[in-house]
Amino acid sequence: MGKTTAIASLLSRKPDTEKWAILVNEFGNVPVDQIVFKDNGSNVIISEIPGGCMCCVANIPMKTAIKEILSLTKPDRILIEPTGLGHPAGIFDELNDHPLNNELDIGSIICLVDPRFALDPRIQKVDIFNDQIHLADILIASKSDLVSSEELKKFYSWAENLFPPKVIITHVSDGNIPLEYLDNKKHITHHSFVLGAHKNDALSTTLKVDKVSPRRPSRSVNENSGYIGSGWIFSEIDIFDLKGLRNCLGPSGLFRGNNFQRIKGVFRVGQDWKLLDRVNDEISIKPVTYRRDSRLEIIIPKDSNISWDESEKKILACIK
Repeated sequence: MGKTTAIASLLSRKPDTEKWAILVNEFGNVPVDQIVFKDNGSNVIISEIPGGCMCCVANIPMKTAIKEILSLTKPDRILIEPTGLGHPAGIFDELNDHPLNNELDIGSIICLVDPRFALDPRIQKVDIFNDQIHLADILIASKSDLVSSEELKKFYSWAENLFPPKVIITHVSDGNIPLEYLDNKKHITHHSFVLGAHKNDALSTTLKVDKVSPRRPSRSVNENSGYIGSGWIFSEIDIFDLKGLRNCLGPSGLFRGNNFQRIKGVFRVGQDWKLLDRVNDEISIKPVTYRRDSRLEIIIPKDSNISWDESEKKILACIK
C-alpha cells in the first residue's frame, strides 16, 4: 500500500462540497492507477500522463494537462502522483514556473516510504530516493501495520536527523493520511537543532517564516548542553553566490579552528539549491532537491566569542 492506496483513501474522505482533480504519471504506457481512483470518491477529475517521468519527457504535457484541468473544471485541489522513478524537483520547478505559478498554490509535498526497506544501504545510495526524501515537507512510513516496533524506531531515528527538517514525520497504515496534512505546505517555524536539545531543557527563540523577506531572514537561537546554535531561514527569492558562501563558511572564513561544532545549510544558487555541510576543516557542497527556501544552521561552543549579528551581515553579503 503506497501512493495509489493513500490517494484512494484521501478521495474516499474528500469533502462532498469540494471538487478534486488527480494528475497521474505512470512510468509505463498503460495507465492502471486511474481504475483505482475512479472507484473512490465522487466529483473527481482524473488525468493521466503515461510514459515516464513527467518532468523529464512530458513537462509540456504536464503543463497542458494542468491548464486543461484548471480551465475546464476549476477544481478546489489537484493531487499529483508522480512515478516513483521520477525526479520530483523538476515537477516542483515546473509548477513554480510561469504561467502555473500564478494559478496554483502549492500545498504539501508528501513522501511515502516503506520503513522495512528505506534504511537499506543500497536504497540509501539511490539518487532518486534521496531526491524524493529531500524535497518532501512530510515524510510518512507507510504499511506501518506490517512493520516491527524496532523497524519503526529506526525509521524515526533516521528521519528526525534529516536536514532540512521535515514539517511532519509520522506513520500510517492502509494509506490513511489525515486530510489536514495536505495543507501543511511549509516549514512554518525553526526547529531546535542544538545537540541533545529537548523541549523541556532547551532555550529556544522561535520566529515564523512568514516574517522572512528578501535579504531579511528570520533567526532563531538555541542553547543547550554547553553549545549555542543559530539558525537562519532566508527568502526563497534570495540567490546566493556559491564562491562567496565557500569563502564565508569554509575553513578560512568566519569560523576557524575549534570555534564551531557544525555548519550545515541549503542555499538557492541560481535555479538550483546546494547542500553545504562542514565538519572541522572539511566542507562538502553538493546538489539537493530541496526547494522551499534557503536555510543555515551553525552550532558553536558556548564560550566561543562569536557575534551572530556580525556573522549575519557577512552571510547576507553572499546574496547576489
